[in-house]
Amino acid sequence: MSKRLLPGSAHDALDKMFDSIGRSHGKAASEGIYIAASLLDVSHWTLRAQLNPDKTGSEISYAKVVQFTRAFGCTDAAEHLALCAGGVFVPLPREGDPVAALTADAMREMGEAVARIFASTSPLSEGGAAITANEARAALPEVHEALVALSNLYSRLRDKAEGAL
Repeated sequence: MSKRLLPGSAHDALDKMFDSIGRSHGKAASEGIYIAASLLDVSHWTLRAQLNPDKTGSEISYAKVVQFTRAFGCTDAAEHLALCAGGVFVPLPREGDPVAALTADAMREMGEAVARIFASTSPLSEGGAAITANEARAALPEVHEALVALSNLYSRLRDKAEGAL
C-alpha cells in the first residue's frame, strides 16, 4: 500500500477558505477576512487573532468554520478534512445545472485526464511506459476534476431518476 500525501496545515486550509470568501464576493482574496468578520459581528483583528497559529488558547472554533462554509458556500475546509481522512471532497451540483451541460463537462474533464495519462505512458515520456511520481502528481488534478464532473452528473441523474427534479 502506498503512503498517502498529507494535506497542508489546518491554518493553510483556513487561509484558502477566507480567500474563497473574498473571491466569491467579487473582491480581492484578501478581503475575505473582513467579510467573514462582518458575518460574526467581530472586528477583523479579533478574527485574525483566532487564526494566528502561533498564538495558543485563541483558536477559531469548528462551529465558526461550519458557519462560514454554510454562509459562503466555500468548500476549502471540507476539502481539507476529506484529505485528512484519506479521501476527496466532491461537492454536489448547484440546482439548475442541466444534464446536457453536466454531461459535456464530465466528458471534457475525462478526456483531459485520459489524455494526460496516455501522454505519461508514451515511450517518449519521463518514465516511458511506466508513470513516474512526477507524472502522477501532474495527472491528479485533472483526474480529480473528472471525478467532480462525473459526481455532479451522477447526482443530477439520480435526483431525476428519483423524481426529485
